[in-house]
Amino acid sequence: MTQTSVPAGTDGEERTLEVSWADPRAALLRAFGMSRDELLKSIVDGDLPNPPIGQLLNFRVTEAAPGRAVVEFVPEERHENLIGVVAGGVAGTVLDAAMWIAVQASLEDKSVVSTVSLSLNFIRKLSRESGKVRAVARTVHVGRSTATAESWLEDASGRRYAQATASFLRMGGGE
Repeated sequence: MTQTSVPAGTDGEERTLEVSWADPRAALLRAFGMSRDELLKSIVDGDLPNPPIGQLLNFRVTEAAPGRAVVEFVPEERHENLIGVVAGGVAGTVLDAAMWIAVQASLEDKSVVSTVSLSLNFIRKLSRESGKVRAVARTVHVGRSTATAESWLEDASGRRYAQATASFLRMGGGE
């Protein structure tokens, strides 16, 4: 468990954040013993714990299927930069997580993918005023050694805030 204190803001209030998480290696070992369908169900149902980055940024997987994933995220003050918009790295991490899940869920063997490139474009301001958004991801290509995916952040009405593409390297257990 980690606790971080932030100096008092202009309103004089100190903000604190407490984050705790389960050992990600234990979850990984459990995951390797599951079929793809069991793994996807466990991720969405929360039977497998949210990874540390998901806990830190407060996002969660709500849909996972071969070639598609949805990650929900609620922007908060702690995600914003000095000008009051969600930092690009935060949005990029949420979009990357969704794409990684969509690609990983497409693999029928025990290989694992790793992001090797990520391109992010903002369409409009994303801030805590935006409310809950979801990163919707889908695969574009899944091959023997590489994969590509695309994703976007949208609100409940379908209004888009950002879009991204990524390339992945496939390691081990390939076809």
